[in-house]
Amino acid sequence: MFLILFTLQIAFLVSATDENHSDSEKKLVPNLTFKDFNNKKVKLDQFYENGPILVNFWTLSCEPCKKEMKHLSKLNTKYSEYGFKVLSINMDSPRTLKKVKQFTKSQKYTFQILSDPRMELFRKLGGSVMPLVVFINTDGTIESKHIGYNPGDESLLEKEIIDIISSNSSDSQIQNLKPLSNEIIVE
Repeated sequence: MFLILFTLQIAFLVSATDENHSDSEKKLVPNLTFKDFNNKKVKLDQFYENGPILVNFWTLSCEPCKKEMKHLSKLNTKYSEYGFKVLSINMDSPRTLKKVKQFTKSQKYTFQILSDPRMELFRKLGGSVMPLVVFINTDGTIESKHIGYNPGDESLLEKEIIDIISSNSSDSQIQNLKPLSNEIIVE
């Protein structure tokens, strides 16, 4: 009995780690409204209308989230000239917003951070574990989801960033974008 339960748990974890969609089954991301840290309302589609985005969901108590965000900030800087953006959505309660603002200011992240204390988008996307990363195409379709973070995952995310930039662009130089250590090359 233990072996069966253990096997089922492993199978569930493996299937829940990454979710990629074929073109025929891609779902539209809900176009919700959020507040930024200046209390300004913004709609999600404002972020992906000019290029694909990576949306990362986190809370201040999530240590793997904070580790992943350091890498996401570097990737945001590296690929922003190609229209790609990282958008971070914090899900802490309004009571802890002051601590969240202090933390993000001290980290000097290069991406915009929005607040969703009700976890509305996270739940609508089927989120249950953090960090959750969702890649969204310029047409608002969900390309893929990644649950959790382990050191080294940033390399896989970078490959997927290059793929989503290429698939959302008609520029042939961008379509040949490849990582090369800490630099990118265009063939």
